Amino acid sequence: MSMRLIGWIFVSAVFVLLPLSGGAGPVALVQDKNRLPTILERKTVTLQADKILVSQALAALTKQTGIPVDDVRDAPDETVSLDWKQTPFWPALDALAAAAKARVHLYPTRGRIVLDKRGADYHLPPLSYDGRFRLCVKKITTSRDLEIQDKNRQGGTLSLVVEVAWDPELLPLYLETQPHALRLVDDRNNVLTVPDEGSSPTPVDGRIAVNIDLHLPALPRRATAIRSLEGELSMIGPSKMLTFTFETLDRLAKTKENDPERQLTQENVTCRILDVKLFPKRWTVRVALDYPRGLKSLDTYQSWVVNNEMTLESADGKKRLPSTNYVLESASAHGAILSYHFRDLRGKPGAWRVRYRTPANLIETPIKFAFQDIPLP
Repeated sequence: MSMRLIGWIFVSAVFVLLPLSGGAGPVALVQDKNRLPTILERKTVTLQADKILVSQALAALTKQTGIPVDDVRDAPDETVSLDWKQTPFWPALDALAAAAKARVHLYPTRGRIVLDKRGADYHLPPLSYDGRFRLCVKKITTSRDLEIQDKNRQGGTLSLVVEVAWDPELLPLYLETQPHALRLVDDRNNVLTVPDEGSSPTPVDGRIAVNIDLHLPALPRRATAIRSLEGELSMIGPSKMLTFTFETLDRLAKTKENDPERQLTQENVTCRILDVKLFPKRWTVRVALDYPRGLKSLDTYQSWVVNNEMTLESADGKKRLPSTNYVLESASAHGAILSYHFRDLRGKPGAWRVRYRTPANLIETPIKFAFQDIPLP
């Protein structure tokens, strides 16, 4: 079992047991729409070439966006023609895949994006993009209720499996799995507005993609395709991650809790080192996070610390030592207290600085999609 999963299970249990005053959630959710562009800012690439090797194009894509893509096609490094003009990451990658006669494949829990070979019968599925998100219709099925006689309909329901993906730096926490404002048009211009069913956000931390099921009413029997399908999802995640770098462990251990060296503030978020214990076989760093007041809370069952990270960093910044595990001691609508433990000790405490990463704030981001020409079974 991975440490991320262990952390999630433990944090979930803590949130059930913690007595949070007034039902307040663990962290504030920003409602100021002026902050939304921070998370929606797209990673773009510019590259125009009549002939360029696939390996060179992938290298340029990674250099300009910071997002690595592995080539696992097991094919010669042929040349392709590309015309990227401030093209967002996902459309650029799909364009490269088409030029190289390849396909984009994702490993959601590993955070890995690859350029893979196509099968002989491969067909590009319907795609839709919105900012840093890529949505892909992976499968469509129909079902028929045999107890209902309906000559005009294909059956009872129409189900789509849609892959929702995002770039690995986005770090979303929760994704709405039932879209709203759905509007469906078949190939004969029949328009169906699908009522909102409502849904609860599902945790997606540690992933770069998730499959969701869309359940639609069946189309008239004569319909052979969905001409267009539009809708909207929403995602809760950090606007960005803040990084706080403190002094070395030995120096922090000698200071008191209210010492200025133990407290850093960025964008109204304060990170405080409460305590440092340097045992022979374990180092423990206790940290407090303080967030601004007056903001809407998440629900008590929703955790936000799963992407938080404490590492020890060497003086030259070339080496990092991750924590072995953490304990969430308390949480409220305005912060949290956590203890991080290091058991894989290397060198002396004076060789390591404390580095901590936490969200600047949380925002709710809409994800709009519009698919065209989805063939029916």
